Amino acid sequence: MLKIILLLYFIGSQYIGSQFVVTILYADDITLLSGSCRGLQKMLDICAEFGHKWDTCFNAKKSQILTLGGSNPVNCRLFLGSKLIEWTSKVKYLGIHILAGDVQKVDITDAKRMYYGCFNSILFVCGKSRNEIASVHLVKSCCLPRLLYGCEGMLLSTLRTRELDVIWAFRYIFNCCWPESLKSLQFYCNTVPLSYMIDERKW
Repeated sequence: MLKIILLLYFIGSQYIGSQFVVTILYADDITLLSGSCRGLQKMLDICAEFGHKWDTCFNAKKSQILTLGGSNPVNCRLFLGSKLIEWTSKVKYLGIHILAGDVQKVDITDAKRMYYGCFNSILFVCGKSRNEIASVHLVKSCCLPRLLYGCEGMLLSTLRTRELDVIWAFRYIFNCCWPESLKSLQFYCNTVPLSYMIDERKW
């Protein structure tokens, strides 16, 4: 059964270059974008008609609506066929949590949890007499992909970027440099702050 993510889009533009984007498709996940509730309902009607014609089932219970660049409208009810779709404050699409309201609000709670779980496992297995450089390599190859997944599509605030830089826990690996800057240590380990990695991936 297919699910649909509906985004009521009140900020910026729906253009990517010269292309007007109203839908994003990936496997069985569909995202519909519109600047109005009326536009979203028309797209839902098209989906319902397509499903009826080609015997394709859309799951209204798993489908959700979210507003970007504003608050969810009070009196807007959208239907997929005869079934009502619920408004929500957060949706998960392809592993990325999108929050309602400000487009710069990004929920990285799950990513942080997975990162710390992997990080703590590596430090536990390596023990107190660990090889620090090997530990850095393990964290870079095993933990960072969990934290940075989908970061190219996120608009991170300065505060959230600093939070990510702190997560990249060199001090715990080397058990040193608590009051000092980590830049020289990162340079020695041939790595950069997480904010640089995110910018590099976006470029």
